[in-house]
Amino acid sequence: MLVLKKGGTALEAVMIATATLEDSPLTNAGYGSTLTWDGKVECDASVMDGRTLQYGAVGAVSGVKNPVKLAHHLCFKQNSPTLALGRVPPCLLVGSGARKWAKRAGIQTAPSHSLVSERLNIEAFSWRQSEKPFSKNRPQYTQPGLHPELLVFSSLVQNEISALDLLTTEIVSPLDTVGAVSMDSEGNVASACSSGGIALKHSGRVGQAGVYGCGCWAENTDGQSAIAACTSGCGEYLVKTCLAREVSQDIKVASCCITGLHNTMTNKFVNSPFLRNVPLDNRLGGVIVLKCSQDESTGEFLWAHSTSTMMVSYMSIADRKPKISLSMLPKGIAPGSQVIVEAVPFKRRLATMDCQTINYVDLTL
Repeated sequence: MLVLKKGGTALEAVMIATATLEDSPLTNAGYGSTLTWDGKVECDASVMDGRTLQYGAVGAVSGVKNPVKLAHHLCFKQNSPTLALGRVPPCLLVGSGARKWAKRAGIQTAPSHSLVSERLNIEAFSWRQSEKPFSKNRPQYTQPGLHPELLVFSSLVQNEISALDLLTTEIVSPLDTVGAVSMDSEGNVASACSSGGIALKHSGRVGQAGVYGCGCWAENTDGQSAIAACTSGCGEYLVKTCLAREVSQDIKVASCCITGLHNTMTNKFVNSPFLRNVPLDNRLGGVIVLKCSQDESTGEFLWAHSTSTMMVSYMSIADRKPKISLSMLPKGIAPGSQVIVEAVPFKRRLATMDCQTINYVDLTL
């Protein structure tokens, strides 16, 4: 919020807000991200500038303290026509190449193991201990650089995890992606998204937070409306449905934003033909949306989800502290089967609305 109060841009605001969330051990992004199959942290992140329509993203990057800062840097580089020798600036970098770019750009890097939080290791250990296919007397392995009591299981238990894959199709990972949407004093919008991915993902896997049109979207180039969106949930399904872009395009022309968002989440996610082979209780996703009419200077901040819960916060520069909402599906509604939509209206003033949010989805059903 300080960024906007000082006249900063929406793009700067969403980057800093998301980086702050990445630094928290309570979220699945940056520090405290879930672990891969090999017991490492690999993160995805993206940003989009609604004024220029430029986009930057990273995928499966390890050893970068704030992946969203690297995504922001790549987004900024899109404004340069070419690099040395006429090369086209990349908008998406993955893996070791992304980390090398971060080091050259002066973006803080860190040993991968330093991004593993104590909470995450204990939770991963407890989760694995609770699964019946795992032997309680199996060998225990410690990732180099971690306290020996923080146990991380590596390649020697992959056969046991494979046995679990054959016994269940249920998503057991927390899907607590973080992200932010914002509007600045010029009426420009931006969006950012960051995630550590699903627990025990295969190394190199990239979720929606690193894919164009799936994790975030922002545009305000038509002179009529500005819209920004950010998604959370199971990355594979959000990628297949291009949810961030689909939501934005539909809400942009909807006469009622709440109805429009509900229809899109229902028809293009929960009941999407692209997810017809996905069990209904696995169709878990959420989205935050900021829409403002540039003619009337009115807008809405909306959120929708098919998960059991979703937590958001929002504020304008006129607010002393953010408002927080824990949204929940009605009792008796099975997660993945229906969608709930909520919204708050706002009016643009000389100092406009900034909405930043934590997409923290609790899958303890």
